[in-house]
Amino acid sequence: MVSFRDDSPELTRRDALVLRNQGVQKVLSIEQLAQLHAARLARFARNGVDRRLWGRLNGCNGTSCPNRVCSAACVFGERREINRLTREARRLLKGGERLWSVTIIDPNYFREPGRLGDFSMNGMFQALRRRIREAPANWATAQAVGAIDIAYNRERDGMETWAPHVHLVASIDAGREEIREVLKPRRSPPPNLVGATFRPVKAKPITNLANAISYAQKSTIDGRGAILDGRGNTDRRPLRVPDAAQLEHDIWLLGMRPRDRSFLSGAMVSRGGVVARKRG
Repeated sequence: MVSFRDDSPELTRRDALVLRNQGVQKVLSIEQLAQLHAARLARFARNGVDRRLWGRLNGCNGTSCPNRVCSAACVFGERREINRLTREARRLLKGGERLWSVTIIDPNYFREPGRLGDFSMNGMFQALRRRIREAPANWATAQAVGAIDIAYNRERDGMETWAPHVHLVASIDAGREEIREVLKPRRSPPPNLVGATFRPVKAKPITNLANAISYAQKSTIDGRGAILDGRGNTDRRPLRVPDAAQLEHDIWLLGMRPRDRSFLSGAMVSRGGVVARKRG
């Protein structure tokens, strides 16, 4: 994997300034990253997680990196990668075709609390790549950048699940209905996890490219509780993520490198940044 790593805090600050100027809504400062990093390490220590798994992160502070290999559990390293990927992908996609923000939900990948580690990112990526390969000819020049996002859901009956899903920013010469048809999961969703209004693929035109890419790469957990709206349909409202789930997610990140959650199609990361890639 080619990494964008650079250990200069000034570079991190410059990235943040550029993204703010491009309209990205949530750009964290070095100080905010430090607070999140300290809170994550405190959770590891408080819950007796083997220090051999995370002790090396104690030396991470947004300046020089003390580790040979960066971990996705390092708040500084992960955010640096996300910010840089956002900048580089924007340069590639801004001159592209029709730009769409796409969310793909396949409940077959949902997992019970305590089983997030059983979720196969590779399986989800392979299935998505297969659907893109089988797309109509007008998708030959399509380019997409995104990532797997992790949500924590609580259903109306009290059932809780990890809900991995994909956010993409895509340059595709296609309309909304075609995007929904091409990218929808091939397997039927488990009936107990979705309602009558469930849409496996949501697509909407992009108004701010940099903000859409940054959102697609976000690494925080969204807690979502199911409710009934005024028409009797299931809707979601913010839910506080339980402490045990937050810790499980932290430990899950320990086993990954920054950008392992990222997905690119028709594009690749090179030493010069994110560039177009021909499909073989």
